[in-house]
Amino acid sequence: MRKWALIAVLVVAFALRVVSISSYPVGFTADEASFGYDAYSILKTGKDQWGQSFPLTLRSFGDFKLPAYTYLALPSVAVFGLNEFAVRLPNAILGTLAVFVTYLLVLEIFKTKKLTVNNQTLAIIASFLLAISSWHISLSRGAFEANLTTFFMPLGVWLFLKGIKRPKLMVLAAVVFGLNMFTYHSARMVTPLLVLILVWLKRDRVEKKKLHLASFVFLLFLGLSVFQLAGGGGSRASDVVIFNPTDNWRAVSERRYEAVLAGLPDSISRAFSNKVTYTTRLSVHNLLTYMSPAFLFLRGAGEATYGMISGMGVLYLVEIVFIIAALISFVRKPNEKIKFFLIWILVGFLPASISKGSGYAANRAAVVMPAFQVISAYGILVLFKWFKKSRINFLPKKVFWGTIILLLFISLASFLENYIYHSPATSAPAMSYGWRETINFVKGIEDNYNEIVVSRAFSESQIFVAFYSQMDPRIAQENSEDWLRYEEMGLPFVDQLGEYRLEKYTFRDINFSVDQKLPDTLIIGVLREFPEDIIPLKTVYYPNGKEAILIIDPSAQIYAKAGF
Repeated sequence: MRKWALIAVLVVAFALRVVSISSYPVGFTADEASFGYDAYSILKTGKDQWGQSFPLTLRSFGDFKLPAYTYLALPSVAVFGLNEFAVRLPNAILGTLAVFVTYLLVLEIFKTKKLTVNNQTLAIIASFLLAISSWHISLSRGAFEANLTTFFMPLGVWLFLKGIKRPKLMVLAAVVFGLNMFTYHSARMVTPLLVLILVWLKRDRVEKKKLHLASFVFLLFLGLSVFQLAGGGGSRASDVVIFNPTDNWRAVSERRYEAVLAGLPDSISRAFSNKVTYTTRLSVHNLLTYMSPAFLFLRGAGEATYGMISGMGVLYLVEIVFIIAALISFVRKPNEKIKFFLIWILVGFLPASISKGSGYAANRAAVVMPAFQVISAYGILVLFKWFKKSRINFLPKKVFWGTIILLLFISLASFLENYIYHSPATSAPAMSYGWRETINFVKGIEDNYNEIVVSRAFSESQIFVAFYSQMDPRIAQENSEDWLRYEEMGLPFVDQLGEYRLEKYTFRDINFSVDQKLPDTLIIGVLREFPEDIIPLKTVYYPNGKEAILIIDPSAQIYAKAGF
């Protein structure tokens, strides 16, 4: 029976992640296009879009992405071509496999000498909760590298536990943990910490001699990771951490100066206002923000760039009951197995807590999955135990399980209704909606123009040109040599260059009063950059009906005004 239940869970998980994957989430971000085009470029030339051979760090737009997603996309891009479906498919598959790995992990951690109904049931429930998780579904449906760790991390833990008796699996666990450090920046920080915790918790069961080869393999990956950071891959990490504040510690200086003006000696003011106190307060604030009910059950993600819905908790509201029940049970009778998942959650929130921003970056906290789902599942079994002992135990067990299933079904249905019918209208701008339609239209007429000007109002639009036109990677590699000027000028991203080119496309600010006089020129921009009476060749609209992208032929305006 439980075998069929697991199969049903996996079928549901895959369907929720792959159906209409090209259309939902709406749009296609620059990061997604970059992962896909780098995969395409490597398949065609063995080099990424910057001309680097099989890189361990992807320069991308100057943010130096980790490479795992691009390499995972190689097979699907090779089979299905360069399109949204091919680029997003790896995450849908790994997201489904994460559900299966969660089942295996729970069975392994909660196993006893004899497999019981409870641990089998717990494994099914935990995997089902991950399968229908709005957080996990959202991240699994896009080419969002933050989701990869939800597969690699639990797989590594499961292999580690199995490897206690089978050393070869311990080596494989080291490889998986090592690969996890090349998936996403949060995973890079959490993985070594969780590995150390595992080794400490299982120190009485693991023979040191069995760890030698596994330790060597893991340290090899760790050393490669550190080398990558030193070689430029650390620029993104250093850019987002609170230890490198945007205001260059101005807030600390102003607070200290304010105290001195009020009569406090500078030496004492320094004791209260310094880099240590500032970052400590901020990191604790961030940590509590991510662990708060507001983030978990009410507000959720603070941005839509990772396909998630703002204003909806990353966990379903009903799960607050399950988690509270699990915590109450844990306080009454501490459980070492639940303790491990609580530690996992605490450690998993650390990268988000030391990152800049106002919080609610659900992608940075994704590494806490599936730990939350396991605790929720445990809470459901705790509630069932209380149900059997309560005065209402005269009711059939089916009533309890029917109620749980109904509540979860309503939660999933509410999320899907929001995701399909409401989210596109609000998330389209953040998800760079409209570039597929824009480039497909321009491809049909670009031979009529000597130059195509693209506004810098768009972020990193060169990648959409390369992706949707399926531009020969060799052309992109030749042009990207000039883009390296951004680094020499001390700019963090390519699109901060005043002007740069990709074949006949020029990316710069638009000054229509001047640009309209240019011969044989096509202009791609946003509504505010053109006169009110402009007549576009084509307007691409957001799902809510507002103008997203305008394609303008200045010479056509002359004929239109002349009445032709």
